[in-house]
Amino acid sequence: MIAAAVPDLPAGESPDLILVPATPAERIASIKLNSVAWKGPLDVETYIEREDHLMQQRLTRDGLTCWILVDRNEPVGGRTILSSCESYRKKALMAHDGHVEDVATHGVGSVYCRPEFRGKGYAKRMFEELRLKLDTWEMEEESRRKSLFTVLFSDIGKKFYAQFGWRPFLSSHMSLPAMESAVDGGDVTRDLFAKDVQQTVCSEAVLAKLRDQMRVASLKSSKAKIAILPDFDHFVWHWAREEFFAEKLLPERSPPVVKGAGNDQARVYCAWNRNFGETPEDNVLYILRWVYDDPTSPAEEQAIIKAMASILRRAQHEAHEWNMSKVEFWNPTPLLQKAMTLVDPKAELVHREKDSIASLRWTGSEDGLGKDVEWWLNEKYAWC
Repeated sequence: MIAAAVPDLPAGESPDLILVPATPAERIASIKLNSVAWKGPLDVETYIEREDHLMQQRLTRDGLTCWILVDRNEPVGGRTILSSCESYRKKALMAHDGHVEDVATHGVGSVYCRPEFRGKGYAKRMFEELRLKLDTWEMEEESRRKSLFTVLFSDIGKKFYAQFGWRPFLSSHMSLPAMESAVDGGDVTRDLFAKDVQQTVCSEAVLAKLRDQMRVASLKSSKAKIAILPDFDHFVWHWAREEFFAEKLLPERSPPVVKGAGNDQARVYCAWNRNFGETPEDNVLYILRWVYDDPTSPAEEQAIIKAMASILRRAQHEAHEWNMSKVEFWNPTPLLQKAMTLVDPKAELVHREKDSIASLRWTGSEDGLGKDVEWWLNEKYAWC
């Protein structure tokens, strides 16, 4: 499975190549191969332990598939992994013509081809096969028996995955440096723990409001609207990742328990996680999701912007406490951009061209749902 030298490698267009779910042993082999790209500050065995830990989370324990491109002529247990990736089954919403459906989709991640195998067309072949498999993979219980869309986040720019139908969408962010900020005595911003995030960011009431907003929006535009469901399982997965790193890298510290911040008066809340990278500069506190109501007056707008700014300052402080280099959040709305100018007038909106390019493959046109689609809640929580 991990041969140092493999003679007579097949061509990428060979009819003998097949994309199949990996056996448990092949999954571990694929993790060892891609560890050179993604293990970060962990050693290989700890990286495997982390991947096993994440696979047991509610978000992924029943919906993660490790895919490998192999030669059909090689025996199971002795197949050479030519390229690999993972798919994650996710809950989603789709709104069209005044109706909202609970649907299922897949996120794609961990795409890898070892350096000595690159240039032979294996990644291209893998995605030619994958796009067809994911349309119906694990969709037997769904009402449509298929997926209407799938998502991935490209770290190799916008062109490669677009040729297989994963079109790049808005991929911007804003960031602030970590900072030990003073506490304002009049500030009503409060820390959010896991149970608070569940109540304020992804409660049934919050999700019901999202469904209604998508329904109303679908009456005003012919484009279908989709969103990865921002349920509690998504946040728990991200927190399991950060807590694993904290335990392994900072065993002398208690686990991180502050999972976000909020302002009850303005009804503005966010959930975050800490990403531990290979160097201190790679440590980032990501705001995973923002929740707030659209203002109905100028006074409400100013109150919301002020609350957002206070929450951002609290995030800066939390980032400093955990040796993060910065705070970052994706695709800020105009209100969030105004809040950023209160915190740092020099903060800029960055449009990414290579890393974490949000990409979506839409097949809803085959079901009469139109040729184009709007991606709602294109925020960090949906990253995979």
